[in-house]
Amino acid sequence: MTGGGTAAAVPRVRAGMTSRTQRCRAVAPLLLAAGAVALAAPLLLAGPAAASCAGPLTPAALLDRGADVVLGVAEEVRGHRALLDVEEVWSGEDRAPEIRVVTGETVRNVQSSTDVELVEGDRYLVALDGSRTSVCSVLVVGDGRPVAGQVSVAEVEAARPATARAPVVGADAGDVPGPPWAAVAAGVLGWAAITALVLLAGSRLRRSSRRSRADGGRRPLR
Repeated sequence: MTGGGTAAAVPRVRAGMTSRTQRCRAVAPLLLAAGAVALAAPLLLAGPAAASCAGPLTPAALLDRGADVVLGVAEEVRGHRALLDVEEVWSGEDRAPEIRVVTGETVRNVQSSTDVELVEGDRYLVALDGSRTSVCSVLVVGDGRPVAGQVSVAEVEAARPATARAPVVGADAGDVPGPPWAAVAAGVLGWAAITALVLLAGSRLRRSSRRSRADGGRRPLR
């Protein structure tokens, strides 16, 4: 009887080891797929590596777009959100003395080639689409070392339109919009896919575990 008991135990151990190996092999691709989705989501949402502005960036070019153009100083900057102290409104609708401006993507871990981050204390000529602007719509005003996207004070004065006016108290102060719907939808779909893969992996594990227990309970024929 001792010999028979030992002989019966060996197949059960081997069957258990085989079942565990099969479960690992079944789950591994699902976990790899979930990891790939999580890693790829920010890359799918991100924009191209570099922006390509149409034509030279000059004060006249900003005015020619027909957008709202304002001249002001960045008072407070937090990432891609800035508070602009408006000196003059060059074109478009009236603006308040202080306006809130969005200069890039506001979704976490999402970047775009058109993002631009203002610097507190710097003076800017900005073309706005509502409350948004981009790297192709912002000029730094200054007489320091020439850099891309910078114009001198003399150039700004020369381009200043006769219709330039002071900001108006009570006018549009800008609204900071929420995240773009496309990015939100992509994020939700990404997490839904990961959740579905995890649930599927758990279901397969439970089924494999039940089969393993069933197989282990059967005694081998002698």
